[in-house]
Amino acid sequence: PCNANGDFLPNGTQPEPHQPKPPDDWSPYNSRLEFELADFIYTHNQMSAANLNILLELWAASLVEAGASPIFSSYKEMYRTIDKTEVGDVEWQSFTVKYTGGVEGDPMPWMHDEYDIWFRDPHKVVQNMLANPEFSKEMDYRPFCEYDTKCSTRR
Repeated sequence: PCNANGDFLPNGTQPEPHQPKPPDDWSPYNSRLEFELADFIYTHNQMSAANLNILLELWAASLVEAGASPIFSSYKEMYRTIDKTEVGDVEWQSFTVKYTGGVEGDPMPWMHDEYDIWFRDPHKVVQNMLANPEFSKEMDYRPFCEYDTKCSTRR
């Protein structure tokens, strides 16, 4: 384990207790409403950027009449805020792939395109998951068989 600064602790030392964020801290969002909107649009609705801009413009127009400001001015602002959301300390990494096999005749367009692959180090992600106090009482560390009580079938 390590301390809040990332310095490794001596063997046998218990890690510092997890300090929860205050209930009104929605950073990097300015409010719970900002967070809920971004979560809904990005996770549940998966609306296109063009449609999201239309929605945000309509919402902004209704707020102008009331003398208020919109939560996000565009999909780009919302995406930038989402990208600032910290979930653990594992950095994003990327690489580019391209088809390198043989090309004959009239090849499909994907055979010439490059694709960005984004990922986080799975080892570090799992370390963060195991260190998360939310799972401290929920994690089964040993494999087990679970059976359906009605027909004794394995699930």
